[in-house]
Amino acid sequence: MNEPMWKSIIADSVKAEKSRQEEAAKTQEKKYYNSMTEDEELEAEVTRRRLEAERKRAARRRAEQIRIRQNRIIAFCALVTVIMIIISVVVYRHQVNSAKAAESSSAVSAEAKSKTKKTDSKAESSSQAEQKEQESTHKIEQNNGMTFVDDILIVNKTYSLPADYDPGVSQVALNAFNEMAEAAAADGISLWINSGYRSYQEQEELYNGYASERGTEAADEVSSRPGHSEHQTGLAFDVNDTSFGFENSPEADWLNAHCAEYGFIIRFPEGKDKYTGYTYEPWHIRYLGTKLAKEVTESGLCLEEYLDITSEYAE
Repeated sequence: MNEPMWKSIIADSVKAEKSRQEEAAKTQEKKYYNSMTEDEELEAEVTRRRLEAERKRAARRRAEQIRIRQNRIIAFCALVTVIMIIISVVVYRHQVNSAKAAESSSAVSAEAKSKTKKTDSKAESSSQAEQKEQESTHKIEQNNGMTFVDDILIVNKTYSLPADYDPGVSQVALNAFNEMAEAAAADGISLWINSGYRSYQEQEELYNGYASERGTEAADEVSSRPGHSEHQTGLAFDVNDTSFGFENSPEADWLNAHCAEYGFIIRFPEGKDKYTGYTYEPWHIRYLGTKLAKEVTESGLCLEEYLDITSEYAE
């Protein structure tokens, strides 16, 4: 082997080794740089997570501060409300006590005045009744404790019946009612007697029941005192429903239009309470006989107006 060839082989070998070393160095360098990139990414991720955690802590702190402020505002409002309620209660009690004191004072004065007025009113009512009897052109007669005006038995708040007056139901009135009920049935209307004759004792129990529940003044508006009820005459009937649900019903309309044809009147007509002493009772009828019932009905007057008499309790 000649020298140039040997040198060439050695040069190639050295060159190859150098190339291998350079490649190895590059590979090592690349690994180094790759390693540095991963560390940086890891560090960046750690930093990002730390910042996120700090943001969350800051958000929680802000939320807690807001909650504390809200609670303080709510507590303040509640305290103000309680104070206002206490002030209102104190003022209200003061006003109530003042009103009660004034009311008590006025009540004593009013009671005294009321007693005086009632005494004067009773005397005046009694005087008016006597004066009407004297001035009336109608014939007024007393017979065994009963009052007859133009031969009509009268029972109201002015005129009463004896406790022992006990005639039972009038057969004439009952026959007239039955005839009327038959005529009503032919027109498709059903009429029946809800309440008929009542004795003095039965009326006493009924009235006392109302008085114990409502007081005497309220009882006098809806019920008669014993001895002052038309039911004791046996000539009066309460028809069907004795409540204001009966008003304006087909039965009430029929009764109002036709009862006079059979000898009855609506005893306590609408708008006549200042004369009769009772509020409107469309169910309460009184037997007078056909002729007189028609005359009273056609006159548009209640029985007290028609006979020029009063209906007021003496006391």
